[in-house]
Amino acid sequence: MSSPTPRRVVWALLLAPLALAGDALQQSAGKYQVTLRLPSGGLYAQEEMQIEFRVADTSRPDPLSGFAPVVRLAPEAGIDMPEMPGMPRFTETAHAEGTPGDYGIHPTFAHGGEFRLRLAFQPPEGERVAVEFALHVLDPDKAAHPKPLAPRFRMEVSAEPRKPRAGEPVQLRLEVRDRDNANAVVTAFEPVHEALMHLVVVRRDLSHFAHEHPVVDANGTFRLSYTFASGGDYRLFADVAPQGAGAQILAAKLTVSGSEAAGFDIRKAWSQGAPRVREAGECRVELVSPQDSLPVRKTVPVIVEIKDARTGLPVSDLEPYVGAPGHLMLVHEDGSTFVHSHPDGSAGAAGGTLRFLARFPEPGLYRGWVQFQRGGRVITADFLMRAGADR
Repeated sequence: MSSPTPRRVVWALLLAPLALAGDALQQSAGKYQVTLRLPSGGLYAQEEMQIEFRVADTSRPDPLSGFAPVVRLAPEAGIDMPEMPGMPRFTETAHAEGTPGDYGIHPTFAHGGEFRLRLAFQPPEGERVAVEFALHVLDPDKAAHPKPLAPRFRMEVSAEPRKPRAGEPVQLRLEVRDRDNANAVVTAFEPVHEALMHLVVVRRDLSHFAHEHPVVDANGTFRLSYTFASGGDYRLFADVAPQGAGAQILAAKLTVSGSEAAGFDIRKAWSQGAPRVREAGECRVELVSPQDSLPVRKTVPVIVEIKDARTGLPVSDLEPYVGAPGHLMLVHEDGSTFVHSHPDGSAGAAGGTLRFLARFPEPGLYRGWVQFQRGGRVITADFLMRAGADR
């Protein structure tokens, strides 16, 4: 048998220094276009960074996003320093973000300097594609975190009636506004796991949780009819992707009048020993990992195993729920810090195991809700986790 012909790699090259760390950089290789998104505050050494990139097919125009996203890739990311060839190259595993065609990596740079990021992937058809970007990384002692930039997008929430009451239906209106477009209402969105908006409703004390999917009209207004079970201060977290901007987490507050049910004391619950196994929907849901405190501002796996409560065997019949095998939503004890994660795809839902990648931005206690679908029914199980040193 003859040896296979080596595949030629299509390269696009960018070696100019970055002008602004937050700029979206773009390269093309053949019919594929790769757009890089860097943190608005720049890249820093000795701290995990989040770098996102989008892959689009320029031969397939898309009326929503310009070009059709390329999904189900397994991109490879390698980082080195061209001016220091002796420095070992390190690799990062890219994972899919919620928006189709968006991927992310979480590298940690040992020191500052001029780095090179190489992204390579095998498209569904054609030759292997690779592109390069230059990365300017600041030393930690020179990169005292600047005052964070105001978010580009914000969410406005109004209710009808204006003063919602517990136990009575309320019509919620949610509008996303764009600072870079004179605060105009955004009208074009890309799906995030098959929904244009994932809305998580949580009471301030974390006693109440709901995951909803409002419907958007032609004017960009999302609408949802909802009944709050009890009064209190609520936080509304929206996972939404304005066209071309990637997934955004937007938050708003809403006060509901009426009787307040017994609250939830997360500190007390943690001190009494947070259970790692929950029974829900004829399933036994176990938080397998992490076992102990989680690192702060570093992406770590959160692994959940799901077994049939009657047989004790791992479930093998999980169904996709809004485009994912499962969802993990976490809210910090401050009621304001929100994390939405999906299985990373390395384990999928095989054998009833869901492996999420989550980044805990603040130290302290989190209440998390795992959701998955079985037999046409959405099942929710909650857990407590702690990140960093207890405060």
